[in-house]
Amino acid sequence: MIGRRACLGGAQRRISSVCLVAAVLGSLSGVSEGRTLRAGRDAGSITATLAMAADGDTVIVPGGTWREHLTIEKRVTLLGEGLAVLDGDGRGTPLRIGAAGAIVRGLSVRNGGRDLGANDACIYLEKTAKGATVQRCQVNRCAFGIYVDRTVGARIADNRVVGATTGHRSNRGNGIHLFDASKLEIANNHISGGRDGIYVSATEDSRFLGNRVEGGRYCVHYMFSYRNHLIGNRCNHNAHGYALMESRHIVVKDNHAVGNEGQGLLFRDAEECTISGNTLARNGIGIFFYSSIENIVSGNLIANNEIGAKIWAGSQNNQVFNNDFIGNKQPVFYVGSSDLVWGRDRSGNHYSDYLGWDHDGDGVGERPYRVSSFSVRLIAQYPAAALLLNSPGLELLSLLEARMPLLRVPTVVDRAPRIRRSTSRRDD
Repeated sequence: MIGRRACLGGAQRRISSVCLVAAVLGSLSGVSEGRTLRAGRDAGSITATLAMAADGDTVIVPGGTWREHLTIEKRVTLLGEGLAVLDGDGRGTPLRIGAAGAIVRGLSVRNGGRDLGANDACIYLEKTAKGATVQRCQVNRCAFGIYVDRTVGARIADNRVVGATTGHRSNRGNGIHLFDASKLEIANNHISGGRDGIYVSATEDSRFLGNRVEGGRYCVHYMFSYRNHLIGNRCNHNAHGYALMESRHIVVKDNHAVGNEGQGLLFRDAEECTISGNTLARNGIGIFFYSSIENIVSGNLIANNEIGAKIWAGSQNNQVFNNDFIGNKQPVFYVGSSDLVWGRDRSGNHYSDYLGWDHDGDGVGERPYRVSSFSVRLIAQYPAAALLLNSPGLELLSLLEARMPLLRVPTVVDRAPRIRRSTSRRDD
């Protein structure tokens, strides 16, 4: 090879075309495209095959059951072929990822340890696994499904995670558990059973897209997490839906929470979050505010729940507008020392049991909507009374109540209730 000093030699120190080509070829001579190694052919076990691999290599795991515990310490792709199963034999963590940029794809990982205190998981991403990917894997029968520990930039996508379904939910591990991580993408995973589908602790600047969770405690459970995006997820038939606790700047958009026993969406000590375009239907409570302030809640369908919205413990200064409260047995349940006013500075919300009118045709009712009005309580207690909606008798009773403030209790008052729905979305 012609060296750099020789190329620059000579009186005029000109770089000839020959020298330039030689320099380029020399710089490329150490680059490897990556080999493909096959467990069982190139070495007798996956562990031994990984030991032979270098950064950039692909290690193929053929179909069959492999009873090993693996640690990936190089930037390799571990690729399951056919029905490739990594079995942890009931102990510890079958697969640990410690290398930045490592990829695990198409592998079934099962039967790890059940020690929650030791964080036994089917797949465990360590702090050093920056930018690692876990994709199209089947995860089953471990304390935790996929555990992400202080990792930056990892991607967990298209996986099927099955958690425990026996014993009390609080004694099970989470499907995907995130701790002190950032810049993650958690996308299109299907999670069932276990404790919480996706548990998000002290995790920032991450995206949760298109996941589906069923049969757990909380669907997605945020604790002390900031600046996350929760978009297009489906949370059906859990104990509770989405929970935002001690968290800020969470964008919750276009999600579904349907058929959950408790809340579809819970705020607890949550601030400056944006909640829009979600469907919260057929839950115990559609949306529950608890000690949460400065949030924006707009354009959501809150339908056919036992209680549409429950508001408790000083949840003031939230902007709540353009939501549709449809067919809830009790539209809003409120506990406070003074009225909570919506629709003061902008259009309010639509209520399917609103008894007012719109004389000027601007789409806003002429009379405020009071949640604790006589008519609302009557219809909640005697559903057949809905046949009397807009009747002169109910109109008269509502007017009398409005003129007798001593009979009122603190409640939610929507000063600009909308006559028409803002969305045509269904509640399925």
